[in-house]
Amino acid sequence: MIDQEDLYQYLLKEQWKEIIDILYQEKENIKNDTLLSFASKTFETEFLSKLKNYDNSRSDITEYLETLYILHQGKFYTLSDDNYKFLVLEIINRKSLSQAYGYATIFPNEDICKKIISEYKFQKVKEEGYKLKEPKMLPKNWVEIYNRLFEVINKQGDTATYFSGPRFIDTVRQYEPYFPDYPQFINQRNIEGKSTSRKIFYYDILLGLSENVRQQVISRILEIVRPFEEEKVTQIENVLENRQSTFKEPNPSNSDVKKPIVFISYSWDNEEHKKWVLSLADKLCVDGIDVILDRYYLKPGTNLPQFVEQNLDKADRIIIIFTQNYKLKADKRTGGVGYEYSIMNVELYKNQTSNEKVIPILRQGSTEESIPTFMQQFIHIDTRNDDNFENSYKDLIREIYNEPEIQKPKIGVKPIF
Repeated sequence: MIDQEDLYQYLLKEQWKEIIDILYQEKENIKNDTLLSFASKTFETEFLSKLKNYDNSRSDITEYLETLYILHQGKFYTLSDDNYKFLVLEIINRKSLSQAYGYATIFPNEDICKKIISEYKFQKVKEEGYKLKEPKMLPKNWVEIYNRLFEVINKQGDTATYFSGPRFIDTVRQYEPYFPDYPQFINQRNIEGKSTSRKIFYYDILLGLSENVRQQVISRILEIVRPFEEEKVTQIENVLENRQSTFKEPNPSNSDVKKPIVFISYSWDNEEHKKWVLSLADKLCVDGIDVILDRYYLKPGTNLPQFVEQNLDKADRIIIIFTQNYKLKADKRTGGVGYEYSIMNVELYKNQTSNEKVIPILRQGSTEESIPTFMQQFIHIDTRNDDNFENSYKDLIREIYNEPEIQKPKIGVKPIF
């Protein structure tokens, strides 16, 4: 068994590696021997106090510090709380940014750790771009909340309430400091082939923030516009908190325009496809369309045939999203897809020459692979290329609203010859 005097001799000669090896090899003896334990604590104090004499370029010193950290974490040798914190902060001082980050998260409230964490996250954003998150929790009436909010901040010419792209993003950056600025964000959207329409990218930003940050951003916007739109802000807060409003419903200029009701028929191929369909439905809702999507309404105990029959009849338009799996289920008349397709076919057979209700969308595969034979006679919207999605979406939205991009001009009068 090693003697405590051996430890003191190593200590005098600053033979740190030998001492650290002893801390591991003699761990049980150190726990049970008071003199050895005292000598070990003396080493702790002396070693850490002498670190200021060693340049940060000394890789051997950094290695000793990391070994001590491992011994402490593995409970082979336990440092005092103060010495453990001092050790971690010293490692941070001697490591590169990427290596120091992991240690900095141990004591995130220390000034040096805050600095390292901030610099690391900023560097990651510069290298990879800001990644919007998948929403985990949204109010059931989220689309209504967003539409009301956008209406309030979209009055161009009203400098008090109008939120331009830069103003909106600057508000977000108050609570999410690593979010890119306006030029960076728009450049990122263009690279990703996503819409730079304010109504769509504001929606995407709010959806991609954490729940806490999203609430803070919305609260800040409402706080800014409240003095100028008191009634509408109260309406939004009522919807946010699910309260019964004491105010009359606003009467927007287009309130006399009936919102089209659209039923979406699709197959649950995989999570990626379900996510794509849900994203499409959300976008349609943002653009004023009352979407009937099973995932919005269905829950255990729901009568599926009744849901399908009632809503297919109620819908102004029906979007069918064709994939290879959809055709397979439709042809075999299996599951919800088969039931929906059977009902829709009756309508189509009656109106083969003037289909004004069904909008076919091809999402995957070729026409022959994914669209049932009878449906192949109808012109479809091709959404297979994600890079061209915005153009396909524009065609879809125009079709739903019956606002074709190219319209036949009015027939004029015969010219005078």
